[in-house]
Amino acid sequence: MGVEVPMMVKSKESVTIGYTRNVITVLVIGLIAGLGFPLFLYTTRIYRADLPVEEIYNYDMNEIDFKVPILVDYEVDEEYLRSSFTRRYPEIKFWSLTFPEKVKGVGTETEAEAGAETEAEAGAETEADAGTAAGAAAGAASAAAPGYTLHIHNDTSDKFTVCGKTIDIYTRSSNVDSYISEVLFDNIFKSELDTLASIYKDEPINGVAIPYSETYNLVFSLFVANGKQINWEIQKSLNEHFQPVLDILADITEFRISTQVQYYSQLSSTTLQKNKTITQDELKTFINFEDWNLVNLDIHPTINFLCYIPNEPLYIENSESNSFLISQWGGVKILNRIPMMAKSTLGEKDLFQILNIFANQLLQLIGIPHPSSSSSSSSSLEIQLDSLKRILIYKNIKSSLSNLISLVKLSNSLNDITVPKETRDQVIKALNYMNIAKLEKSVKISAMAMDNSNKAFFEKKMVQQAYFPSEHKLAVFLPLLGPIGSIVVFSLLRLVKG
Repeated sequence: MGVEVPMMVKSKESVTIGYTRNVITVLVIGLIAGLGFPLFLYTTRIYRADLPVEEIYNYDMNEIDFKVPILVDYEVDEEYLRSSFTRRYPEIKFWSLTFPEKVKGVGTETEAEAGAETEAEAGAETEADAGTAAGAAAGAASAAAPGYTLHIHNDTSDKFTVCGKTIDIYTRSSNVDSYISEVLFDNIFKSELDTLASIYKDEPINGVAIPYSETYNLVFSLFVANGKQINWEIQKSLNEHFQPVLDILADITEFRISTQVQYYSQLSSTTLQKNKTITQDELKTFINFEDWNLVNLDIHPTINFLCYIPNEPLYIENSESNSFLISQWGGVKILNRIPMMAKSTLGEKDLFQILNIFANQLLQLIGIPHPSSSSSSSSSLEIQLDSLKRILIYKNIKSSLSNLISLVKLSNSLNDITVPKETRDQVIKALNYMNIAKLEKSVKISAMAMDNSNKAFFEKKMVQQAYFPSEHKLAVFLPLLGPIGSIVVFSLLRLVKG
């Protein structure tokens, strides 16, 4: 009995249908390859704007070139001063003294006239030291000379005096150049040069000063330990005694002033409330940040000046002014009640001394050394302000350049991160402001350069993609492209098979 062999059933699909299916498959694949894939690459491509990398890396900080003009009535040995400066600060190549002309008719004065002038200047300095910061500010505002004047006087001993932008040096004729070098580099400009050297080396500098900003908020607070109402004539006193200080700082930054009064302001610890003398270590816990209204949410940094009136007399150890400074925060003055305060009013006379303390604290908080330091006591307020401007310009430009270099390194290390056009625009603006600040020696323009460099580095489109790894793209695109891709692949295999 034979075995029946089953016969293969021929597909009833017509040739036309098979041909049509193959054509459709080819068209779909061609459409995906010719249009879909390029469109996918275009829509998922990472835009990377061209940054001026070469200009950033070739930027020379030494081109800032601070030239400090000295008008002198003596034929100084400029080569000796240059070598003396280089020996002290070999890394600083962007700061130099210039002697544009000689001051005539000063070196021929008699010894009596010189002595009278010395006594007058010494008296002026004594009055300035005993006076207020506002008085010194008025003197600074009146000194509009672009450079400094140096007078040489023959004397048996070595000494010097500084009044405004005028420097008088008394020394022996055989020791003039050496003593000029000592006065300028080891005294008058020492604080500035030390700070510039630290910035150049990226070393930490003065921790008291608040980081530079184009605008600061000044908050004057009167905190009273009990609920007894006290009035204070703060607005009038600020206009009379504090505004002159702000006026001379107008070329450096701007200030917004606000005031407040708060009662029932107890100290942070019971120990401080019981003691009559506060030690230097206890000052760290003096401010009651929990209960005192000292929060300021403004985008600009805030400098606080707080006058505290306790229930009982309270004194700070080793402080004649009964005040202290808090680094990068502000200043505090403890005002004990006196019989003259029977009317519960702080008048203009009472606030005069308080605002003078706050004015000196403000100068320290923006970067001017305290007058008690040896390097700053030998300079006038006018010279210190000029030094502060040069320091801020160099620091802002260097910070801007550092931000731009970091941005370039970031974009080179992360190839999948976008570099939007806005970033490139901010980089170009920063470079332009850096060049303008370098030429015009403007603090505010250098601050604009730093602001634009910060905006370029912290561009939100870049920051959000810096935390989006490439592996996450697979999780996003696989659910979309997986089904389509599988259909296309199986159709292609069937086409090849057929």
